[in-house]
Amino acid sequence: MIKKLHNSVKNSKINFGFVFIFFICILFMVMELINHRFWLSDFEVYYKAATRIAHSQNLYQISADDYYIFKYSPTSAIYFIPFIILPIAIAKYSYWILLTVMIVAGFRLSLIILKPSLFTNQNVKSINTVTLLATLILAIHFLRELHLGQVNYLLLFLFITALYFYKNQKRIGFSLILAINIFIKPFTLIFVPYLILKKKYTELFLFAGFCLVLFLLPFLFYKSVEITLNQYHLWINEIMSELSRKQSLFENANHTLFSVFARHTPIRFLLVNNKIQIAYQIAMLIVVGITFYWFTRINIKDISIKQQQYFSIIELSLLISLIPLLAFTSKNAFIF
Repeated sequence: MIKKLHNSVKNSKINFGFVFIFFICILFMVMELINHRFWLSDFEVYYKAATRIAHSQNLYQISADDYYIFKYSPTSAIYFIPFIILPIAIAKYSYWILLTVMIVAGFRLSLIILKPSLFTNQNVKSINTVTLLATLILAIHFLRELHLGQVNYLLLFLFITALYFYKNQKRIGFSLILAINIFIKPFTLIFVPYLILKKKYTELFLFAGFCLVLFLLPFLFYKSVEITLNQYHLWINEIMSELSRKQSLFENANHTLFSVFARHTPIRFLLVNNKIQIAYQIAMLIVVGITFYWFTRINIKDISIKQQQYFSIIELSLLISLIPLLAFTSKNAFIF
């Protein structure tokens, strides 16, 4: 009895950092309500898209949406259908709680992936120290994510879960999550060259199969193949339009490696036209790729299989962290 009580107290201490994160997120929600800033503007976009696809309606280029247009795939709209069971006001609370749970779970799962012995040995101090420090560093990103009701942390949590499956050789789970992610934002493509490099052909085959199944899901909601394919065509147009709006290397809001070097080094004097700028970005991408390849080859022959599995998690984590450095996206994605 005393031992059980002792373990219960110790477990509560272990969870202190995670409870603290949850409390911060809920407190922020209360402050948003008090200040009349409980908006979740982006979530409203997903909610509308889910409602429209559930009723076989068009998802794209709707003038009434004004600035808040839907930019993601028809498949991603299906992901949010469970929320439309609720009125939009209640659905916003539900999404906030869901993201909060994912934030807490993401922190915990990251520690489990990197050092499971912390929990096995009940290393309370280390767990709480890392959790609280990470919260201080990352809070500005995930609180902004909550305010807007975006999908970046949803993507990050799924990536972390994919890493967990990869480490534990759960090929189906790993491949499925990558396929789910790619229909929200195409960030998952960064993993494809890595999987080819590592000769993970089973994972690639499963990933392709799941992508095909998810691609076909919207066909269940529209009356004809032509209408569904048109929705995909409009989605591709949205992607191309978004990319065209985010091509300026010299925008202050562009925080990619390409832009930082272009704006803050003498290279800017050479980038006098579009062709040179494109060649420069390709060259930078090649340098990043070669550097990453070199990193994956460091002493690979001299380490054990267990160490190789751990090292692969570092490699995949590095790929995730490269996403906002290579893709011109929102600052919130820097939580990656």
